[in-house]
Amino acid sequence: MIGAGHAYADILNYTLAQTDAFLAAIDQQECRQLANLLSVTATGSQGSSDALHRMMKVLSC
Repeated sequence: MIGAGHAYADILNYTLAQTDAFLAAIDQQECRQLANLLSVTATGSQGSSDALHRMMKVLSC
């Protein structure tokens, strides 16, 4: 949780429900990041230049 921006002192005061909720949110965020990485990697290795440009638009780059 510290890697996601939570201070150690704050974590010590979280309830179990808060900890579970924060961990679930962190897991979802990591899952989205990995899905984006997979999409970019697949497009970069197998896609045409048009596919790369479309992917850049999707990622707002």
